[in-house]
Amino acid sequence: MNLIADSLGLGTLVGGWVLFVLILIWALKTAPWHKVDGDRGAQHVLLGMAVIVFFIWQVGASIDNGITFHFLLMTLMTMMFGPQFAILAMLLALIGVVFESDLGWLALGINAVLMGVVPIMVSWFMYRIGAKFLEPNFFVYLFYNGFLSAAVGIVISLGLSTLVMLVNDVHTMSVLKQSFIVYIPLMATPEGFVNGMLLAAMILLKPQWVATFHDSNYINGK
Repeated sequence: MNLIADSLGLGTLVGGWVLFVLILIWALKTAPWHKVDGDRGAQHVLLGMAVIVFFIWQVGASIDNGITFHFLLMTLMTMMFGPQFAILAMLLALIGVVFESDLGWLALGINAVLMGVVPIMVSWFMYRIGAKFLEPNFFVYLFYNGFLSAAVGIVISLGLSTLVMLVNDVHTMSVLKQSFIVYIPLMATPEGFVNGMLLAAMILLKPQWVATFHDSNYINGK
């Protein structure tokens, strides 16, 4: 869901920017830069994922009243890079989307928070909880961190988008009930499936690209 600047109030635009700038500063200051410093392979993977997300966000299913749905892929990015680099790669993708669309630069902050930061933080929070309380094996990692985290993340993201649209009178509640809210649960399954399948493919083909997956924890001796 991409929110257009012209449809949002000043408070939402400014609040979105302030919140995102604070989160971006945190990401820049705490990111494990040593993992990509001098490693061109890691840099290319990060930039490559940003490009993939850019193209995915350009393709969506449009329904009535200008509402569009698309995959987020933020759970995959979080599992691959951790939250800080996922936020930075998401920002690169979103900048490209703004260039190619009529969202408006003023809406970049709130869109980054809703489409990027929220699902990234949900995925990271669930990952940390799962690492602490769940059995460390391959299938738990894949279905919990891949499928479930992505499904929960997009539901929360779209739920907050609904609230933002209501507060800013983008659409009435009756329109949102018919054209947006009813589709939120339906997005959970495909988002979870796509993230889970891509994460499984990464683990099988390029496990070194998935920073949160370690053979010693999830496979060896299991």
